Amino acid sequence: MLPEALRESRLLLVDDDEMNRDILSRHLRKQGYQHLQMAVDGRHALEMLHQGCFDLVLLDISMPEMNGLQVLDVLKESTSLEHIPVLMVSALQEKDMIARCIEKGAEDYLTKPYDQIILRARVSACLEKKHLRDQERQTRQRLEQAYKELEDAYRRLEVMSQLDGLTGVANRSCFEQVLLREWQISLRSGESFAIIFFDIDYFKQFNDSYGHVCGDECLKQVAKAAECSIFRPRDLVARYGGEEFVLILPDTDRAGAQTLGERLRTQVESLAIPHRSSGVSAYVTVSVGVAQAIAQPNVLPKELVERADAALYESKREGRNRVKVWASSPCVA
Repeated sequence: MLPEALRESRLLLVDDDEMNRDILSRHLRKQGYQHLQMAVDGRHALEMLHQGCFDLVLLDISMPEMNGLQVLDVLKESTSLEHIPVLMVSALQEKDMIARCIEKGAEDYLTKPYDQIILRARVSACLEKKHLRDQERQTRQRLEQAYKELEDAYRRLEVMSQLDGLTGVANRSCFEQVLLREWQISLRSGESFAIIFFDIDYFKQFNDSYGHVCGDECLKQVAKAAECSIFRPRDLVARYGGEEFVLILPDTDRAGAQTLGERLRTQVESLAIPHRSSGVSAYVTVSVGVAQAIAQPNVLPKELVERADAALYESKREGRNRVKVWASSPCVA
């Protein structure tokens, strides 16, 4: 009694001789194989293999026009058919022919007239090996899919680890990484770059007046306005902490940084977010500090950060809702 997995196997019998096909099919049906199809020559076999799904091909060698070896070559060169095992069938018992078939990729070799015990053993062995290979391929595919999903999840996690959870802009850790990278670029290229610090004026009072939910929404809108004020791929907006944000502007001189700082200030003011507790405007505003530098080997990037922060402090001290540029950074070449 055949196991169910073998009994459900789909077999293609290829032989140009009708009597040979009938004899082979009777033997196989007697052994329990239920799904048998016939091909009358090599080309017919290839058409059926491209259209259907088979677990084993029993392929006669001696056929007119396209013999079994030629069919075998086509199968083993096809990425969609190469996995189907082929059992070569012939009246010839020459060792050279057997070796040639195996070298071309045949699974096994069967001689006529058929010995039913050998036929059963070789067909079932071919099918069992295919079943194992199919399981292995499916396992490998599942592992590859799981690995891809893990890689995708890792990339998403990596991106999320670089973003501020509330506003969606870069977080402080990301800012520090990008700052170091741009500093190194400036050291090599000699190009100037700038940093802009800004924070929301009287933000504590805003929270006290409108609540933290409105405060969070205000932070999101200001962050989005900051992102809308920059246009180049290397420019970065990051949340530095609380209501304080920072911009990195590679390849930007002092005048360009000041212009962008003013654009940022007006962009936030144009949001027209009401702020009844502000000491400077009826709407939410920001104070902006700008510092520009060309990196030098004996200077750390944190010094540029300190200059931009100091410029922000001056902006607040002079009345808020304005842009202040640090005039004499020692790291300027």
